Amino acid sequence: MEFRGGTYISQVRERDVNAAMNLWSESLQIAQIKFLGRRGLSELQDELNRENPTKIDGTENVWFFCLRIKSGIIMVNVIKTAKE
Repeated sequence: MEFRGGTYISQVRERDVNAAMNLWSESLQIAQIKFLGRRGLSELQDELNRENPTKIDGTENVWFFCLRIKSGIIMVNVIKTAKE
């Protein structure tokens, strides 16, 4: 995730991209994300419910989505990795 000059990387395991996006948003540590706060997280989660990630042409298992909340723009790349 890119947000207001910061890059935040996390990993979740879920059955599909939309479920992973929801689990990801629930696992965010707002204390570690500058300028987000509880209100921003709540806005992010509300916007996420209406979001359909875009599959990136020419790649396998890579999606992108962008959300606008009051405190800024959130850009996220979702990458599905293989099980170990």
